[in-house]
Amino acid sequence: MKTKRWAMGIGAVLAVCFFLTSGLAMAKTIKIGVLAPFKTPSGEDQLNAAKMAVAEINAQGGIMGQKVELFLGNTEYKPEKGVMAFKKFVLEDKCEVVFGTCSSGVAKAVMDQMARYKKLFIPTGAASEALSDLLKSDPQKYKYWFRVMHLSGDLSTAAHEFMYNLPVKKFNAKKMAIMAENALWTRGMVKDAETFFKEKGLEIVYSEFFDTETKDFTPIFTKIINAKAEFIYEISAHVDGAIYIKQWYDLKGPMIGGVSGTGVTDRYWKDCGGKAVSEAVVVYTPRAPLTPKTIPFFDKYVAEFKLQPGYPTGYTYDAIYLYKAAVEKGKTTNPDKLVPIIEKMDYVGVAGKYVFDELHNARYGEGFRQLSFGQWRQDGSRIVVWPKSFATGDYESPPWLKK
Repeated sequence: MKTKRWAMGIGAVLAVCFFLTSGLAMAKTIKIGVLAPFKTPSGEDQLNAAKMAVAEINAQGGIMGQKVELFLGNTEYKPEKGVMAFKKFVLEDKCEVVFGTCSSGVAKAVMDQMARYKKLFIPTGAASEALSDLLKSDPQKYKYWFRVMHLSGDLSTAAHEFMYNLPVKKFNAKKMAIMAENALWTRGMVKDAETFFKEKGLEIVYSEFFDTETKDFTPIFTKIINAKAEFIYEISAHVDGAIYIKQWYDLKGPMIGGVSGTGVTDRYWKDCGGKAVSEAVVVYTPRAPLTPKTIPFFDKYVAEFKLQPGYPTGYTYDAIYLYKAAVEKGKTTNPDKLVPIIEKMDYVGVAGKYVFDELHNARYGEGFRQLSFGQWRQDGSRIVVWPKSFATGDYESPPWLKK
């Protein structure tokens, strides 16, 4: 009897231990980090997307039954701040993966820390080809890096198609000006644009990199106007485009468009006092059927945050869901085991379909991801004018140029 009671007692203890350890396993969270420049339009768009994705995933039961815990780090657009935040994520917060950054310079600085600590790093706001060049230089060291967004080259391709088919062909623009912020990601784009314009027989009457701290753009626009430019190709992300677009409007400049990191959300129209009328910029997650998920996401985001998605919004949202899909497919959060799974991913998100090339860039083009151009109207609305397959209206010139 004593032996039987002893065995029963041990069994009860083991059962309790099993229950407790099972409970601990169920209570374990999957920790993720997001790097962003706080209190900036693009940074807030990134943070909103992350919070929305994590809330949805947790409401659905988490990842493999585990709650997702979100940690946020402020980069301030500074590489050293990004490195500090990444190390905190890994060493103190014990994050399994890090997303974000709105700066190629920050992302590049973080990549050596990623390699050192062997943690997945998925930028959703860093376009420079210099990042994939690092992977190319040492595939084993930098294998934990994946880009869930566009490259500078993708932006160039989309911008060239837009400019040539609308300002050039429709409005006969032949004299082009280029104004780009002085940053790592813009250098290749300016070089590509200069080559493209020359190939198409267009005259480049002005080209300049401006400092990201510039507040007075009057000298730049004055030179552009005096050079008789008929279209301005703008390239910015770190600079608040509302600052220069107000000055462009006041000086009644020529047609303008291209890439503006801040020029894609509702707050931009308010910030510039409605002076962005006719400006056409790349929009990354417009209210258009890029995929079956795009419009439902757009409407929910607007309802929740009272503004439209910005440039890193859809990418950040997609990246977190893509990570979820990879973890659930591999049944692991181990970075070394997830790398080959992500390399073979075929995932449809809100911004497009993600399939990675050999340098871990998400493929671009029809059937994968495509970039659209949205133009601001006088009533504060924005319509898609390019490509034709997603267009919801026609491209127009500034009101002061209309005959």
